[in-house]
Amino acid sequence: MILTAKIVRLIQKSLNFPESDIDGIMGNQTETALEGFLRSNSAKIDQNHFQSILSGGRKRKATAYGQIMAHKNGFDSGKVDGFLGPQTDFALMQLISFVETGKKPFNWRDREPTPNPHNWPKESRDQQAIIDTYGNPGSSRLKKISLPYEHRLSWDLSTKVNKTSCHELVAESLESVLVKVRDHYQISGIKELGLDLFGGCYNKRRKRGGTTWSMHSWGIAVDYHPTGNQLRWGWDRAVFARPEYNKWWEFWEEEGWIGLGRVANYDWMHIQAARRA
Repeated sequence: MILTAKIVRLIQKSLNFPESDIDGIMGNQTETALEGFLRSNSAKIDQNHFQSILSGGRKRKATAYGQIMAHKNGFDSGKVDGFLGPQTDFALMQLISFVETGKKPFNWRDREPTPNPHNWPKESRDQQAIIDTYGNPGSSRLKKISLPYEHRLSWDLSTKVNKTSCHELVAESLESVLVKVRDHYQISGIKELGLDLFGGCYNKRRKRGGTTWSMHSWGIAVDYHPTGNQLRWGWDRAVFARPEYNKWWEFWEEEGWIGLGRVANYDWMHIQAARRA
């Protein structure tokens, strides 16, 4: 855990610092308050580590504090030892998200399997099933469709988009999803939630950070709201992980489209008409 100003402010706020003292700085005052908190909650700390936590650095004290607060709010951070292992790291992400939003995070691994009414192929390392279904990557089987509501290019909000090109086999399904989005959220809700912030569809390129072809190379993937759902962001930061987007995902998944955020908890902007192995 990096003691960013945001995390320190959360600590100061939960330790009931006066508003004027919540400055995001891990100084002597904050460290002293942390030590007092840990002493008063000594029964919750693994006794094999209690003294070493108190005599340790600020990061270890803050981690132990976070572990206690995670348990208090129902997030399993493991034993309270002041060490930032994978279990504690995940629990602290959950805790921070809960403190900031007031809502328990979405349990993305507990979802039911997504239906596959169109028999979209499964993506694999050799991509052979994708090629068998959609052909070779490129523009030979693209179809231009009219978008049911106006989109804005995410990298140039002044540019409006009313049409896009996608693979002919997914065109009808893509239109159907976006009609449902329009009818449910209405234009005002679409703009408020950024469901019109378009990151593109067809783009023949390799995957970012990889050597295989991106699903965009067939026009079978779309990106939405890239700035709010950056590649490496998980549910604790991605806006598409929030409850207000549940219907958005329901409409895609009814048609068998897969959101990488929903199945793998990264790249929440990306939605594709291909299954994950």
